[in-house]
Amino acid sequence: MYQVLAGIFILIGIGFLLRTLRAFDTEAAFLFNRFVLYISFPCLVYRSLFHASPQASLWKIPPLGWAMVSAFFIISFYTARRFFKLGSRGAVSFAMVAAFGNTSFLGYPFVMALLGEGALPPAIFFDQMANFLSVFTVGIFFCVSVTENRFSWKQLFQILKFPPFIAFLLALTTRELGSLPRLLEETINRLAEVTVPLTMVAIGISLSLQNLRGHLKPLFGAALIKLFFLPLAMLGVSQFFSFSPLERGALVMESAMPTLMTSYVIASLYQLDAQFVSSGIVLTTLLALGSLPLWGLLF
Repeated sequence: MYQVLAGIFILIGIGFLLRTLRAFDTEAAFLFNRFVLYISFPCLVYRSLFHASPQASLWKIPPLGWAMVSAFFIISFYTARRFFKLGSRGAVSFAMVAAFGNTSFLGYPFVMALLGEGALPPAIFFDQMANFLSVFTVGIFFCVSVTENRFSWKQLFQILKFPPFIAFLLALTTRELGSLPRLLEETINRLAEVTVPLTMVAIGISLSLQNLRGHLKPLFGAALIKLFFLPLAMLGVSQFFSFSPLERGALVMESAMPTLMTSYVIASLYQLDAQFVSSGIVLTTLLALGSLPLWGLLF
């Protein structure tokens, strides 16, 4: 599992080096982000859901997971506004760092390493049906709202045409096909595989050490919510549901994951504080090196 984290920091470091050498600038990061959001990330979503084999007992995970992640996003937004005096765009960026977790690329290997392969199905359900659903419903709604400064039905339409959401719907509606034409499936797989590397290099290109130093209090505040309060709340609330110990462990571990890397892509495209988000991703991922094994001791 630590090899996964090492790989993340190597790719982020490559991006940072490319910017330092002036081989790429922040405009390149923006182009990478658009490719990820419109092409590779939807392919990753489609691939993950199309081959999923849901069991009846797992369908109780999405409502709780979605509610918890969404509630912490909203709480974090108002915390940022009131206690850290951030503007609306900064508060949404803060909430993205505090609520949305890296529940697939880091979540799956960590859950398997700490809890065993049997914990992977509930982790997948939390990732795809809870965390991701919260990102493209509550998360995108707030992004659009602070960008346009008012609610309109156009905002709802923008959520519905969000590329990963379309991929989500397509995967659910075409799963009954059983298999795809080989060429199409290979194309989807190849595009899906570049999502994480491109995102991490883009984070490295956009990373600003000056921004990291200038926002230490809100960054550590968001990290505390993400790595401690959210999994602690999930641990407490899940006791009131008939989850098996393995399912409960998967829920808590997924809740304790560092910030979702795609949050940076979304923040960049909606003109939020993308540098704050990229700094939050790096900080929470660093701190997770110590916090995740501690959460794993509970199970």
